[in-house]
Amino acid sequence: MSHSHYASPQKRLFAKLIDLGLVLFLGLVIRGGAGSVLGFLYSIFADTFSFKKIQGQSLGKRILKIRVVSGHEPHTRISRMKTSVVRNAPVGIVTFLMIIPVWGWILSLLIGIPLFLIELSLMIKADRHQRLGDVMAESVVLDCE
Repeated sequence: MSHSHYASPQKRLFAKLIDLGLVLFLGLVIRGGAGSVLGFLYSIFADTFSFKKIQGQSLGKRILKIRVVSGHEPHTRISRMKTSVVRNAPVGIVTFLMIIPVWGWILSLLIGIPLFLIELSLMIKADRHQRLGDVMAESVVLDCE
């Protein structure tokens, strides 16, 4: 795989929508705040999952066949939880607010929409399609195909 084949902003957007759908599903279906906590934990640690066919991919990334790697070593998937937390901090802040009933969800929208637009703009304009979290964690997202 050539390390210059960065995942397109469209693929990344759809992968993120799948992941956010999962986070929302957990928050709405599992009551008592536990679902929101699980959604928050998923949103910050999803890039470190390592199961049979899932190697450093969230569910959305797995479905769209993209993966996160180190920006310095393009053939090395990120495996450290610290890197995943730094990379996903912008999204994690928004999903953390969803733990708070009603007002947290409203704040999530008020903060999340502008943050999403900033990250989307960065992905479209940046040479390596990096969003804010990628720049902070020195990571890139590549096509697996």
